Amino acid sequence: MYDVTITNNYIYPFFVDTGNQAFVPGQTYQFKGWGTHLIHVAGMGDINFIDLGDRKLPGYANPKIPWTNSTWGGLIRYCGLDAYFRYEGGGQVKAVLDEVGSLSLHFDQGGMPIMLEDLTVD
Repeated sequence: MYDVTITNNYIYPFFVDTGNQAFVPGQTYQFKGWGTHLIHVAGMGDINFIDLGDRKLPGYANPKIPWTNSTWGGLIRYCGLDAYFRYEGGGQVKAVLDEVGSLSLHFDQGGMPIMLEDLTVD
């Protein structure tokens, strides 16, 4: 599991999963032992935090980039964009929603933007 810190500088509150607690603008929130969750951002859609456990995404491990071979991992999907991160022990994700709903991410142990297909046709 990893911990998440989210700063909300957006004009609207956000909501976690299907809850009704509003996380108001201008505040920073900490979530310990985070796993797979959705954050609903009004007017923008959901930030999808996916706990991958020890499963690695094919094509994203590189022996020259040590963090890509860490045991634990996660994936964050938002507005058609994806970020992949890995960590040892307890991971830390820092997320900032800016005033127009854009998301900035920081991974203490390593992460990168990636491109996953949202839809494929065989």
